[in-house]
Amino acid sequence: MTLRHTLIALPLVLLAACGPAKKAEAPPEAASKGPVTVAIAPYAGGPLKIGKDGVGPINASTAFDLATLKALFPKAKVDSAFLHFSEGPAQPIITIEQDSVPLAEIGKTDEGEIAYVRVAAGDARGPKDERLLAKWADLGFTVDQCRAGEGREVNAVVCVRPEAPTVSYVFGVPGWTQGGVPPEATLKAKGQLNELIWRPAEGAAVGSA
Repeated sequence: MTLRHTLIALPLVLLAACGPAKKAEAPPEAASKGPVTVAIAPYAGGPLKIGKDGVGPINASTAFDLATLKALFPKAKVDSAFLHFSEGPAQPIITIEQDSVPLAEIGKTDEGEIAYVRVAAGDARGPKDERLLAKWADLGFTVDQCRAGEGREVNAVVCVRPEAPTVSYVFGVPGWTQGGVPPEATLKAKGQLNELIWRPAEGAAVGSA
């Protein structure tokens, strides 16, 4: 090969050695990570909030499962039990107790999901920060937002706020055994908030069982 041919071929060899430019690779963190799991903070203590979306760390996606509820209430005593009421078969429930105070009773649907969460003791707070033992007269309900209790709530009055249809307020009315909803004057004089019940599926609309 002559010197002239060598000088022409050299740039071609250098270009071939370089090859095509590589595309910049995306950093690992830019790759798709799939669905993001959001952790729910467990209940450690203090006020237990009952709102339209759930009770404390319990929401509509929480399983009726002892291990799950123990993880959500790590400082509490969480046990399986059976509820015996009326002449029907015993119903499975899960009870939660912390610092010797019963926090909640959790019922089960036929499909194995949470049917309700009943709170009747402790520092419970309703959707508007209502507390147990509050007077009916102080919570801003009207009589048409209430119905007569049935079953376990017989002789009680169950009220529901339109903005929180999944939460039932169960008022005791001492001395009232006549059935139906007491007159407004009686509710104002004697009605006292004894329980808050959250139902994730069917809601707690006035008139429901």
